[in-house]
Amino acid sequence: MTTLLLIRHGIAEDPRAGQRDADRALTEEGWKKTRAAMKGLVAIGYVPTRGFSSPYRRALETLVCLQEVTGTFPTKTRDDLKPDGQPTQVDLWLRSLQAEGGSGQVLALVSHQPFLSELIFQLTGRNVEVKKASCTVIRWREGAWCFERHYQPSELRH
Repeated sequence: MTTLLLIRHGIAEDPRAGQRDADRALTEEGWKKTRAAMKGLVAIGYVPTRGFSSPYRRALETLVCLQEVTGTFPTKTRDDLKPDGQPTQVDLWLRSLQAEGGSGQVLALVSHQPFLSELIFQLTGRNVEVKKASCTVIRWREGAWCFERHYQPSELRH
């Protein structure tokens, strides 16, 4: 059974004049709160076997926070995890990963809003409030993605 951890990036700096959105970094508070949330996620028992991230800096830094807690696992950036990604395309890609990877894989995907809310709805039909550094857990069961749980960041931080 494949498990998806759909994680929104942590608190990022406000846009500055001339700065590309993709270059916005986590703030000091963002690093601190995201590290705590990722530590809590792992403490609950979710340890990724692979990770995928939007190429945006704040998403990559959020994935680093998760790796700091779990140790190294293979990661890749994916353009289709950007804020304007297409949920239908990502659903097809995830189904192919599920088919080729078999059971037991835990895939962490770090992305943005509004994309994550749209992807969760695409996969499960559920509307979820996706806050920064939150995690939605979805599992593959009997040929379909099934909503398991949504963790607000405050629930994950210890």
